[in-house]
Amino acid sequence: MRYILLATVHLLLLCTHTMMGQDKSKNDYGSVPDSMMVFKSPRPLINQQVESMQHASFWSIELLFSGNGFGAGCSYTKQLNPSLSMNALLGMTGNRNSDELEYIDPFTGSTFIPNKVNRLFSFPLSIGMQQRLFRESLSDSFRPFIGCGLGYAMILQIPYGQNLVQTEQRTLAHGRPSGYVSLGSAFGNEGRTSLSALIRYYVIPYGGTGIESIKDLPITDFGGLFIALGIAFGN
Repeated sequence: MRYILLATVHLLLLCTHTMMGQDKSKNDYGSVPDSMMVFKSPRPLINQQVESMQHASFWSIELLFSGNGFGAGCSYTKQLNPSLSMNALLGMTGNRNSDELEYIDPFTGSTFIPNKVNRLFSFPLSIGMQQRLFRESLSDSFRPFIGCGLGYAMILQIPYGQNLVQTEQRTLAHGRPSGYVSLGSAFGNEGRTSLSALIRYYVIPYGGTGIESIKDLPITDFGGLFIALGIAFGN
């Protein structure tokens, strides 16, 4: 009987000690403090960044330089994922033979090109894809890419020296298929204003005997190699 009584007293003392320890661990509000630390990341999670870029779109304008002179263009780009995008591209360039030289008439002071027959201009409209290269290993401020596209080009044929009196002369428009391949890079923060520099090669076959710019020297392909400098504006 004595042993049972001693065991009961010992159990009561143990319970009392445990309850006192719990009371000491409580804070002023009567709750036990949580030992786990909760924090918020100072940067967006990677998945959030990828998701936000999947719906990015950009408008851009370009200056085009080639052996035929210079031109201009504009494009709209829709990003499908961080590495792949689709774009619509419209360009405007002049076309001429490489040996066309302009002279000044010493009597009238006006300029002319000997044996010039037509002024030629092409307006290629293309739908294309653009693939970013080395995305995992390069900084976002340097984004090399390759691209290609297919479309249709309108070629304007304007008689050289055309005026309102010469009614037998008229501007003609010709439609031809077109395509291009490109290689270049974009610079600056993606999603904001950025710059681009690229090389683009257009193929615009005319077929047949072509169109004369200089008499007896017809042009049969209105494409060629272009250097394009552009600026893009993110939406």
